[in-house]
Amino acid sequence: MIGKAMCWGVALVALIAFSGCSRKADQPEPAASSLPAPARSNIQSALAAYEAIRAELARDQTNVRGRALELAGAATLAHNAAPEALRPPLQDLSASAQTLATLTTEDKKEVRKAFGEVSRAVVALLAAEPSLQPGRHLYECPMAEGYKKWVQVDEKIANPYMGSQMLECGAEAKY
Repeated sequence: MIGKAMCWGVALVALIAFSGCSRKADQPEPAASSLPAPARSNIQSALAAYEAIRAELARDQTNVRGRALELAGAATLAHNAAPEALRPPLQDLSASAQTLATLTTEDKKEVRKAFGEVSRAVVALLAAEPSLQPGRHLYECPMAEGYKKWVQVDEKIANPYMGSQMLECGAEAKY
């Protein structure tokens, strides 16, 4: 009887010990987060608007005013519910998105340069809250004017700074 109980005990200990080994070596450990649900929800909305703007610019479409205002509003709402460490990048994100919304669509160069400042704030936000990074790729274009990095959800590069001129220009970067 003791032998059987001991055998089950050893099996249980082994199961517990090996259960932590089920993660593949190439899978990153999920980032821990204490981000309140309202802040996370509004940040996700802001990042969705950012991705829509990025995709438009990659297609040489510069009429992004509506999405920029959406982004600014979501960033402001997130700011009000976010932990103190995330408030500066969220404030910068809202301000830079508002600036982007004021530009005319005829000047693609200025729109893309303003998008760079929006990207700077997004990168700072994702660096400050790593739990938001999974599923988002950071790229950098050496040919871009101003801030050279951007974030996108697709693995295939679609450069918002160069658009159809050099859509695949860039390389993956680190946060």
